[in-house]
Amino acid sequence: MIKLPHGFVCALVCFWVGVVALVAHVEAPAAQEKSFLWQVRSDKGTTYLLGSIHLLKRENYPLQKIIDDSFDAAKRLVFEVDINNARPEKIHQLMLQKGMNSDGTTLQQNISKETYTLLEDRTTELGLNIGAITLLKPWFAALTIQALKLQKLGFDSSFGVDHYLARRAQQAGKPSGGLETTEFQIGLFDQLSLREQELMLRQTLKQLDLLEPNVDRIVQSWSTGDVSSLERLLLASMREYPEVYQKLMVDRNRRWLPKIEQIIQQGERTMIVVGAAHLVGKDGLISLLRARGYKVEPL
Repeated sequence: MIKLPHGFVCALVCFWVGVVALVAHVEAPAAQEKSFLWQVRSDKGTTYLLGSIHLLKRENYPLQKIIDDSFDAAKRLVFEVDINNARPEKIHQLMLQKGMNSDGTTLQQNISKETYTLLEDRTTELGLNIGAITLLKPWFAALTIQALKLQKLGFDSSFGVDHYLARRAQQAGKPSGGLETTEFQIGLFDQLSLREQELMLRQTLKQLDLLEPNVDRIVQSWSTGDVSSLERLLLASMREYPEVYQKLMVDRNRRWLPKIEQIIQQGERTMIVVGAAHLVGKDGLISLLRARGYKVEPL
C-alpha cells in the first residue's frame, strides 16, 4: 500500500481536474504581467480572493509582491480546508478507509481490461509494483499514480500557494479557516460511480506523459494572471466528463458561495485562497460573485 503525503490529499482534489483534464495543447498570446488575485468590494469592506496552484516547485518562489502585500493586510485567511488544523494521521486513516475496497474486490475486477492493461504499463514505468495498489478503488489509484508522477517531476504540495500562505499565517498568528473539510473532499471521490472512477483513472493514465508540459503551461498562465489562457487550459476538455466536473468543481463553487458571502458581510479583511480552477469560467466564483452584485476587481 502506497502512503501519500497528507498534503497531496487536498491538493489533488482540484489538481486532478485542472491538469489531467487538459488534452489539447492550447497556444495563447503573452499576457500583461498580473497576478491571480482579486479584491471583492462591498459596503462592509474589502475581501481578497486568490487563485492557488496546489502543487509547485521551490523555483516558483517568491510570489508576486501584490500577493504578499495583500496577505499582510489581511486579518485572517480561509482555505478550501483548514490546513493548519488538519491532522495527517486522521487523513491517512480516512484515505485507507474510503480508498480501499472493503468487499475484497480488486482493481482488475472493477475496471475494463483495456484500462487495467494501461495501468500495468504505467506502474511499470513508475517503478511501482501493481500489487501495491491492487486493492485500491479506481479513484484512489488515479490519485496515487498522479502523486507519484508529480513527485518525480519535483512538484510538492508543501510549495503549493495555499500551504505556503497557511504556514505564514501560522507564523504571524493570523487565524485561519476552511470552506469544507478534508473528509468532505475525500468523500467527493468516494461518491463517484465506478464508471466515473474508471474514467478518472483512464484519463490520468492516458495523460501521464503530458503532465509536466501541461502543468508548466498552467503555472505560467497563473503566474502572469492570464485568466483567458488559464480558463482554456483548465476547461479545455471538461465536456468529455461533465458529470465528474459538475461534482468536483461546479457543485462545490455553489456550495462555497454563501459561505464566502458571509465572510464578505462580516467585514473583517480576509484572504480567501482556493484552487485557481474554481475562479475561472461561467461557473467560477468570480462570475458567481459578480452575478450577486459584488464588485470583483483584479489586482
